[in-house]
Amino acid sequence: MNPVRILIDGFSVLHACKDELPATAPHTAKARDWLLKQCLSYQDTLHIPMSVFFDGKGAAKANLKDETHPHLEVIYSASSQTADALIERVAHRLLAYGKVLVITNDQAEQNTILSMGGEVMSCEQFMEHVRDQRDRFEQDHARYLRQDS
Repeated sequence: MNPVRILIDGFSVLHACKDELPATAPHTAKARDWLLKQCLSYQDTLHIPMSVFFDGKGAAKANLKDETHPHLEVIYSASSQTADALIERVAHRLLAYGKVLVITNDQAEQNTILSMGGEVMSCEQFMEHVRDQRDRFEQDHARYLRQDS
């Protein structure tokens, strides 16, 4: 059974895959844009709604606004809370509707989500799934193009 929503700790993923980032630090807008592009690509193949959470503390307010794409929601926490707190609250509410998958490397966050009845995946596993789906799509697309010619 697929999850009703995938909740992603954005900075946790960016720090876990900092070697893949396009010549930028994990806390930059360029890194966030890269992650959102990866998530949108993954969401296009899975068709499962996703929410990406970022800590809003210490960042310029002009650069941080919640964004909504048709199937990818981007949420920045207020300076008085953490992305982890928002993830926990959203997971708790969504569990009434089915399985919720949380992507994070934060051990305390993983334990909290598991204790609620949610599921967790490490950031490295998630990015491997993203790469696998992208490779599968590219292979299918190439096969389709060969058949069409």
